[in-house]
Amino acid sequence: MFQNILQSLAAVEANSLAGNTLPNPQFLVELVALIRPPRLMNKKNAFVEQRLRQLIGVLLVHPHLADAFKNYLERLFDHAYHLPLYAESGIQSQHGVFSEAFQKLTYLFLPPLRSADNLRGLVNLVFHDTSDYEWFCALPDVLLVELLQALGITRLEGSPNLDSGTYSKMLNAILVLSHKLAAMGTESDVIMRLPELAVNHRVSMAVKSLPFLEQHKELTSYVERIRAEQIFPGKNTSNDAEHALVMLSQCEDAIGYIRRRRSEFGASLSLTYQLERMMQHILRLRTLIFLTFQPSERDETSFPQAIVRLWKEVVEAENTAHNVLNHLSRNTALLTFQVVENAARTGEHYITTTRKEFKAFFTSSMGGGLIVALLVCLKLWISRGHFPPFGEALFFSLNYALGFVLIHLLGFKLATKQPAMTASAIAESLDVRRQSALTGEISLQNLVKTIAQISRSQLISFLGNVVVAFPAGCALAGLYVLVFGVPMADIPKAHKMIDELHPLLSLSLIHAGIAGVFLFLSGLISGYYDNSVVFNAIPERIRQHPVLKRFLRTEQLERFAAYIQENLGALAGNFFLGFMLGTISNVGFILGVPLDIRHITFAAGSFALALVSLIAHGETVGVGMIIWTVLGIIGIGAMNFIVSFSLALSLAIRSRNISIRQGAELLGLLGKYARTNTREFFLPPRRDDEVQQDFFASKSH
Repeated sequence: MFQNILQSLAAVEANSLAGNTLPNPQFLVELVALIRPPRLMNKKNAFVEQRLRQLIGVLLVHPHLADAFKNYLERLFDHAYHLPLYAESGIQSQHGVFSEAFQKLTYLFLPPLRSADNLRGLVNLVFHDTSDYEWFCALPDVLLVELLQALGITRLEGSPNLDSGTYSKMLNAILVLSHKLAAMGTESDVIMRLPELAVNHRVSMAVKSLPFLEQHKELTSYVERIRAEQIFPGKNTSNDAEHALVMLSQCEDAIGYIRRRRSEFGASLSLTYQLERMMQHILRLRTLIFLTFQPSERDETSFPQAIVRLWKEVVEAENTAHNVLNHLSRNTALLTFQVVENAARTGEHYITTTRKEFKAFFTSSMGGGLIVALLVCLKLWISRGHFPPFGEALFFSLNYALGFVLIHLLGFKLATKQPAMTASAIAESLDVRRQSALTGEISLQNLVKTIAQISRSQLISFLGNVVVAFPAGCALAGLYVLVFGVPMADIPKAHKMIDELHPLLSLSLIHAGIAGVFLFLSGLISGYYDNSVVFNAIPERIRQHPVLKRFLRTEQLERFAAYIQENLGALAGNFFLGFMLGTISNVGFILGVPLDIRHITFAAGSFALALVSLIAHGETVGVGMIIWTVLGIIGIGAMNFIVSFSLALSLAIRSRNISIRQGAELLGLLGKYARTNTREFFLPPRRDDEVQQDFFASKSH
């Protein structure tokens, strides 16, 4: 099988060398096709390894075929344009996240033109199946190194001054990548966040010593010396490469510094994308420097191993080049991390650990229930106005938004909003687990304890909201009857309000899930705006605002700036939450889809208004209806919590770029913890020192 193809290749290669014709890439395509496993095969890895060992065996037994194959590859590579492969493949473009995503989306319908004259196009021609990277990257490096050794490929060959050689083309790629890295590293978003500039702001002096410029000087000197002195592969003993690698390490340190100080500097999608591109350039430069420098004379596998790693990276990059979801997921990971961290600033008081915090949480939740009862009354009054859909949506949204903002301003709490704001605490629990495999069990225990704290905080918030929202709703409805002489809702409207809360005969649970999504999104929005406050230096700009400085004293301006810094995220999250909740039903009406929201506190208030209205009309209220409605309200609260908490947990996991593979272990530990510490899921520790003890115990382990 392989011998026949190689025999044909040898004959064609002999004629080609005599006539100096261009090599035909079809032989390489056919060779890879023989190695490629069938799509539906179960043991693909074993199949590929067996085929590859057969090919190596043929090359070792027939050295003339190995020589022909090697000459064929060298001529194929020499006639191809290399730069796009080294400088673009596996490296994100400069177009930006969404522009790049749109381009990848268009490529799904109309792929870009690929030519064998381009080495990148040759890779796509040979590894044309989008799943090729799965079996190719799964191959042992040792086996691919054996293939290269059977072909006699142990180092680069050629002259540094001949454009046709792979050696020279790699040197060109080093210069191009170095130029790009220097350009990206001197953009204002980067240099203004470096330590020397963050301290003294002396941009003109600091820029001269930027590692991104220094690496360009070192790499340019490295390439120029090779070409000036005609240094061939394997003969390079210069220290220029070591100097360049040191500067690349400093570039990497600078990028790491910016990433570590995100809580201070803030983050943006463009900056995140830029830093990721810079890291990709650094990694590719390291690879090319190693390939063009002098590997150890005693280790003939170092060069083939580097080639293997490079080609695995390239094949995977090209096979997944049009994957839009992977592109967006990869580039939003770091930004998601920062959003989660800043969401913690808004929701850092949404988890109770002590009895004092637990009681205070209950009191503040009672205040939230009172405000919600007023909002329910206002919503019913607005609905009686029979406004057009747009006007009704606007008034509903303003009612919710201003009410939620008022809840925040007064320091009250709204039930089910907490889980959306606690992603950072969950992520912190996961961080401990990821740091060391030895502490994996303790980390899981920390996560379980965090879940218990969120659970009891949520339950007391439920209780605080409902215990006030229902009687306050009844009182307001009764007061309305006394003042105006008529119930707040007519009989059909009252029945409709109750029917919409039935757990089985209505879509209340689905609508509660929709509300849970919006609650989670509000937490995400809060984190985004908290991040924007830092990234855009909003407090500093407020302090320097010429109009505000004219009308406010220095102390007032300082308090205003500090308030915006601490509360903008929460205010924005509450405001947008109001508009999401207020518009969804009208959006559903326009689309012809039964979209709506249900929230436990609003459901309790709505039930109170409907119940008092029916009694005022002289309607009989059955016990069964009350029981089903109460069960519906409990189900709504459970769905609010489950959906918002699940999304927060997913966000926390995504922000740390980790996955919980021991799900069964976590569930088992959670069940065990619930059996032995059931009280902690409902009530705080009896003494505050218990919290301290648990905390330090987990730290000591």
